[in-house]
Amino acid sequence: MPASIYRPNLNACLKTLSPADSIALSAPTFILLQSSFFQSSAAMLCKTDIARRFARALPSYERHAAAQTEIASHLLMLLQNFIPPDIDCALEIGCGSGNYTRMLQNNLSANTWHVNDLCEACSSYVAADHFLAGDIETLPLDTPYDLITSASTFQWITNPALLLRKLHACLKPGGILAFSTFTPDNLFQIRTLTQAGLIYPSPEVWQNLLQQSGFQTSHFAADTITLKFDSPQAVLQHLKHTGVTAIRKHTWTKTRLSDFYAQYRTRYETDGKFPLTYTPLYIIAQRISSHTS
Repeated sequence: MPASIYRPNLNACLKTLSPADSIALSAPTFILLQSSFFQSSAAMLCKTDIARRFARALPSYERHAAAQTEIASHLLMLLQNFIPPDIDCALEIGCGSGNYTRMLQNNLSANTWHVNDLCEACSSYVAADHFLAGDIETLPLDTPYDLITSASTFQWITNPALLLRKLHACLKPGGILAFSTFTPDNLFQIRTLTQAGLIYPSPEVWQNLLQQSGFQTSHFAADTITLKFDSPQAVLQHLKHTGVTAIRKHTWTKTRLSDFYAQYRTRYETDGKFPLTYTPLYIIAQRISSHTS
């Protein structure tokens, strides 16, 4: 169990980029963000609902999170090429069931570990010096960190521009930000058939935001992970057990389910298997300057 738990008031719903915040962004980047990523907030659940659904998935998460485990393992491998051997204080964002947390703590040496998740129930799944419960976008952070890292969480961030500037301010000079998110092609089978899903910033948008926030990119690469299931039903069960169904409130009637299964078979069945494609994006960046708005 963590030594202490910090509990702020949870932001009830998602926010969008305010007009004042747009001043710090280049015009092309801001237009991209307006036209794609931030318009998705209306179709997404409130973060309280996201936390609730992930809490329900916690007991089954690691048994079904093959892609997320592979992503966490690869992110750690990349991180070990850039992180110094001794770290004073590290922060993990979005610990979930603690899969990546344990990888980090078993392979990196830090004097103090701070671990965060939107869902307070995650505190019982991890060991940390401090567990920070709540939305990282609104959570007060007053500790200087050598490392801030996160696996498969940044896709839930409402306002990546503001968060990057916030994390930049929390990192020591030369500190490392290492995270994975997903490209716009992530879970394309589900999006194609249901017209539902997160709208992910493109790699180009992430590169611009990092640069404008005072980061120098050390590693930036996308990948593809394809899981294969025995049936379309098994695909939906996988999403349910990993909390990915927290994307949007979607009523599955008997007719909708039947149509979904039939279309999945028609479009995607290959050699008796049914693929589901994850497209992780791995980013490692270093704080190199003081950010000025």
